[in-house]
Amino acid sequence: MFDVCSFSSTRRSLAVVLGLAAAALTAQQPAVKPAAVKPAAMAPAAAAQDPAAAQKFGFLPSMLRYHSGDVLPDISVLTADGTEAALSTLRGKSLAIVVMLPGIGSDPRMVQSLEAIKTVAERYAGYGVKTLVGGIWMPRSEFLVAAKEQASKWSFTLFGEPVEQLGPTDDQDARMAHHKKTVMGKLFQGGMTSPLPVAYVADAEGKLVGTFQVRGANMPFDGIANLLLRAGVKLADKDQPSAVAPASVFVKPAPRPVEAPVQLVAVGTQAKDFAMQDVDGKTVKLADYAGKVVVLDFWATWCGPCKAALPHVQEVAHKYRDQGVVVLASCTNDGRAAFAKFVAENAATYPDIVFACDALERSPERASRTLYGVSGIPQQFVIGRDGKIASMVDGYMQGEVLLDAALAAAGVKVDPAILEQAAKDRAKREQVRGGRATVRRDDK
Repeated sequence: MFDVCSFSSTRRSLAVVLGLAAAALTAQQPAVKPAAVKPAAMAPAAAAQDPAAAQKFGFLPSMLRYHSGDVLPDISVLTADGTEAALSTLRGKSLAIVVMLPGIGSDPRMVQSLEAIKTVAERYAGYGVKTLVGGIWMPRSEFLVAAKEQASKWSFTLFGEPVEQLGPTDDQDARMAHHKKTVMGKLFQGGMTSPLPVAYVADAEGKLVGTFQVRGANMPFDGIANLLLRAGVKLADKDQPSAVAPASVFVKPAPRPVEAPVQLVAVGTQAKDFAMQDVDGKTVKLADYAGKVVVLDFWATWCGPCKAALPHVQEVAHKYRDQGVVVLASCTNDGRAAFAKFVAENAATYPDIVFACDALERSPERASRTLYGVSGIPQQFVIGRDGKIASMVDGYMQGEVLLDAALAAAGVKVDPAILEQAAKDRAKREQVRGGRATVRRDDK
């Protein structure tokens, strides 16, 4: 199973990436004990707080364009018996936990997620909460077979994609038209779509309460409990979260100004230098690595796919360092404090990566945007010893080796078996693109 962080642009080629880069809100008030908290109404609090603190409570109050309290579109889905139905009819008048996975097949990681979701469904069923699980990227026939086999196994309702998959095509208009008919396209109104798994809580009226992450067997029960409290569920002491999020965490932030579109630089372009700062405040520049092959990796601490790619980026940095390869991870469209915190906690895990942060942080003048035309992350540029961009890789899917193969364009010796695997990875991306139109972006 893989996650796809998908975001859209009609100006660029579609790309598939892994993980979740969703928006979050933060509260500066101290957490309070469950006994002191009364379930909050769905109306927003008076003032928004610093972004991202909801994460420490195990949830997010938003899902891309939707924020807590927004009404979600009612979409048609394929039921386990082969008929089509509105998602609202499966939910009924119940508060619902909705989880959408790439599939419900026999892949061990899928099964692990399904087992974990089962514990969630059983834990909160007594509160009148209904759990719905979708296998979204499975062909219709495969879903129906899997649903029939598993119907009696799970304590939740299964649903699938009612639209047949689109075969491989280079017609982007056809992809976009098809995407708008799919579950994800309808849910997100045909625009940018969230990564899978998507897991959210909706109240009985179909309003979003918030989202939480599904990652294998580790379920964020604190986060789910906070969302249920927000929706007015009276939880027993044993199901209370360890800390209850204040109402201000759910406040919708002011919209950020829309940035003008940018054009990604082309292969063969001379890489433009710019000043960054490492965690100690020391200036870092591309010129510091003149004569080496530099992987310039634009990423952000809030970007799930970026962080999901880091283990492989570390492998690449270590494997090819003897050939003069340096990986420079340039944190972009992010805050200095978040960068420093991430590096302090994770630098030891990635010892061969040089971490630096653009001093312009979230400014529209940040280097990734103005010098390189980056509109989606992770975005990696392989810069040759001559200072020119030799190749680039956008996005990341679990297990792929496209970055290794990109180094070959800069004269780095890469095992032929890896190059062969990279060709398969590119074909896999094309196959996934054929069924879904996706767009990447670097704003949160």
